[in-house]
Amino acid sequence: MDEPEKKPRARKEPTFAMPQEVHNWIEQAHAQINYLKGEVDRLKTENKELKAYKRWAEHRILRSDNDD
Repeated sequence: MDEPEKKPRARKEPTFAMPQEVHNWIEQAHAQINYLKGEVDRLKTENKELKAYKRWAEHRILRSDNDD
């Protein structure tokens, strides 16, 4: 009547042997990808700040032209 619940078995991922050069290349590629992701995030933030400054500067310049 009461059957023990069957737990799904964790599948073991197959492991493959790879030359150390390939492993190093993959690690280097991951490092470069992570660096570039950070660079993209930094540049997006900088671009957003520059656009905000441009709007502020245009408003200030146009406002000062009207005061003359």
